[in-house]
Amino acid sequence: MSSCRCSMIRVFQCEDTLTGILTGVYDAWDSRLGHAHVRLQTACGGNLELFCEYVTSEPDLVKAEKVLRTVRRRMGEEAYEMIAYAASCPDDQKADAIYRMIVLGLHLPDGREITGMLTHPQVRLVFELRRKAWHIAHRYMGFVRFRELGNGVLFSAIDAEADVLALIAPHFADRLPLENWAIYDRRRQKAAVHPSGKGWLILEDVEEERFLKSGDSGQEAEYEVLWKVFHRAVGIQERANGRLQMSLLPKKFRPFMNEFS
Repeated sequence: MSSCRCSMIRVFQCEDTLTGILTGVYDAWDSRLGHAHVRLQTACGGNLELFCEYVTSEPDLVKAEKVLRTVRRRMGEEAYEMIAYAASCPDDQKADAIYRMIVLGLHLPDGREITGMLTHPQVRLVFELRRKAWHIAHRYMGFVRFRELGNGVLFSAIDAEADVLALIAPHFADRLPLENWAIYDRRRQKAAVHPSGKGWLILEDVEEERFLKSGDSGQEAEYEVLWKVFHRAVGIQERANGRLQMSLLPKKFRPFMNEFS
C-alpha cells in the first residue's frame, strides 16, 4: 500500500494567474514528495487521470512573493519576465512547465543561464508562451482606444486572448500619468484602473456597466467625428489596400477602436 502511494503523482491544481501558479510552485516544492512525484495544473486545464491525487492550491500572495523574490535573486529579471508573460498566456501545460523551469534554474550554478536553455522542453514552452504573450500585449499597446466618460475617466475595453492587463498597464501609466483611466477585459471581467497621479491596480470580477453608468462625456461624440474626419482626410483612396490593412489591423480589434465604431 505504501509503495503504491509513493508512486502516485500529486497534482496541485492552481488558479490560472501568476499569483496562483507561483503559489502552486511553492506548495509543490514544500510537499517534499520529490519533483518526479508532483505536477502543476491550472484548475481549468487538463483531464483527471488515474493514479493521481489532486489537491487544490489556493492563491496566496505571501507564498507567491517568496517564490518571486527567489526567482529574481537566483535567476534574474529576464527569467522572471519570461515566467510572468508565459503565465498570462492560455495553455494547459504552462503551470507545470514554469515549475520545471524554476526547479532547473535553482539547481544551476548560475540560474540566469536558464533563459537560454531552450533544448529543455519546459523552458522552450515557457519561452514560446512568453513570445506569444508579448506579441499580443504589444499589439494592444497600439490598438487600445480610450473614450472619455461623463465622470472624466478615460475608458477602453479589450477582448484579449491572453491575460495582458498587467503587461500593458505600465505602458499607459507611463504615458498618461495624470489621467484617470481604466482598461476593461471583457473576456475575464477584470480591469486595470489608474487614478490620476498614482499607481495602477487590477480589479477582479467587476462588470463593465460599473464604469459606464455616467455615459460618455458631452464632447466625446464630437471628438469621435473629428477623429474619423482626420482619417478620411489623410487617406488616399487610390492607394487603399484592404488586404494589407487586414494583416496590420485584424478585424478582431476594430469593434474596440473609435475610428471603426
